[in-house]
Amino acid sequence: MFFAARSLLALYSSYGLLVLANALFTTLTSLRADLEGFSVQTVGLMMASYFLGMFLGARYSARVIARAGHIRAFAAFASFMSLSPLIHVLWIDPWVWGGLRLMDGFGLAGLFIITESWLNARSNNQTRGSILALYMVVNYLASGLGQLLLLFSAPSEFEIFAIASVCFSLSLLPLMLTRTEAPIPNPMTQFSIRPLLQVAPAGFWGAVCAGSVNAAFFAMAPIFAQGQGLALEQISFFMMVGIFSGLVLQIPLGRLSDRIERRKVLAGVCAGGLIFSLLLIVQTELAWPFSSLLLNVFAYGALAFVIYPLAAAHVNDWSDPEQLMQTSSGLLVGYGSGAVFGPLLSSSLMAKIGPSGLFVYIALNLLAMMLYALYQSRVAGLQREKMEFVPQPAVQFPLEELYHAAQDEATPVDESLYAHDKPHRKVSKHHCPRRFYAQRALRQYRLKQLYQQRQRRPWHGG
Repeated sequence: MFFAARSLLALYSSYGLLVLANALFTTLTSLRADLEGFSVQTVGLMMASYFLGMFLGARYSARVIARAGHIRAFAAFASFMSLSPLIHVLWIDPWVWGGLRLMDGFGLAGLFIITESWLNARSNNQTRGSILALYMVVNYLASGLGQLLLLFSAPSEFEIFAIASVCFSLSLLPLMLTRTEAPIPNPMTQFSIRPLLQVAPAGFWGAVCAGSVNAAFFAMAPIFAQGQGLALEQISFFMMVGIFSGLVLQIPLGRLSDRIERRKVLAGVCAGGLIFSLLLIVQTELAWPFSSLLLNVFAYGALAFVIYPLAAAHVNDWSDPEQLMQTSSGLLVGYGSGAVFGPLLSSSLMAKIGPSGLFVYIALNLLAMMLYALYQSRVAGLQREKMEFVPQPAVQFPLEELYHAAQDEATPVDESLYAHDKPHRKVSKHHCPRRFYAQRALRQYRLKQLYQQRQRRPWHGG
């Protein structure tokens, strides 16, 4: 593990500085827009533009990378990201900021694609798990520490935007000086949700829910905290605790979902997130102490950031090995759709009922997902086999190249661990036709594979 980390130290350093700068800049943009008198809906629209840019970048920035190469593309994207905070503070206009956030999202998606493809190319079967674990730690650590940089200057000042610009610029240095050979760009697959909806609809809607609540939290939680009258130091700690908590329960809940039907675990996670969302709503009315606010947001983040990894694991259980990339692309479409609409809808609700509207919106999303996951677990039967849960970061837009490689190498879970999970009734084509035909197709595929293996087996006759 330490050897793998040392060989990729430059890449981890560049990525950590990039995530740290982006975490600071995202929170800073929301706070400064509020101070400039932008309406809550305008802030939501600007942040939705950012996530729309990330969605488009996940689809199209690979063309820039293929044309320019990894190092030059990284330099181009990071250079623009370094300029963006300075343009924000020099030209204060909501339309200009919205366009800049759209381009920021596109550039960041390209930077994340470069990082993940580089990590994947430099890993092998023995080191990929360690590399993915360190990637997660760097992601959460840098995202949380980025919030603390708000303590150096007020959002109304130029200096804090300059700090964000400097951090983006510094992310260039380790990678520009590395001797590590750049990988060959991989072609992007076509995005489609049809295979995913046919095979694992709970996975698709889980990705939509995760994108919606996570994007709403990152975009509007600073406005929520500012609306509660919190000081700048308290806002930075509020955001930091909410982000750090995402690392706490991924492994325990992932291992639990290896033993219990994943949709039930997903429903339980949504139920827990719903409870703490309601407590945060009550907090706005009863003015509980700041320590209880931190405790509630810690518990909320620990649960909410597990929704997407659970949805991805559920899809991995149900997907044909040959269709994994296509169904996983459906997860990206689902997450991106939720991430675009999350800030828009939550900001509209906040404009109507106040800061608590953020967690009212989140609670409604989690309630709907909980009920749907329970419904699917009852009527859709069980998967053919479970694949081992693979944790992943959920504090950024999921691009998943490294995660796909880890999924491909995941081992099946011992059936004795989840043998007690029996379907409530037999899946038939009458009450669940899509799942019935999907399961039949899976059985036919496995029989075909078994037949081909027997055909290739050498004959040892006398």
